[in-house]
Amino acid sequence: MSDKAWEELIDLIDNKFTIDKTESHEDHIEGEPKLKNKTESIFFEKDNVKYRIDRIVGPRIVDKKTFYSGHSTANHSKYIYDPDETSSKVVFFMQLADGNYNEISPEELMS
Repeated sequence: MSDKAWEELIDLIDNKFTIDKTESHEDHIEGEPKLKNKTESIFFEKDNVKYRIDRIVGPRIVDKKTFYSGHSTANHSKYIYDPDETSSKVVFFMQLADGNYNEISPEELMS
């Protein structure tokens, strides 16, 4: 999701439901100490249910290398990143009764 589309989504949600809180943090990518993912989160309430939407922006994955053991089974994988290009994804969550958030589809949020 582009920066412009993310801002439009934030404005739409804020106008319709009112954003309660925003958060932002960066995490190092495992095995790549120089690379980071940035996560922006917005929290809001709809029909007495709390929701969170995360936008995760990080270096674009250009390849995945899978390493095999001697028995032709995958032992582990390593992603190859492009440090100059970024990609982003948006993930939707609904808060459960215990306070934890469960990932949902965008369609579930619209219902």
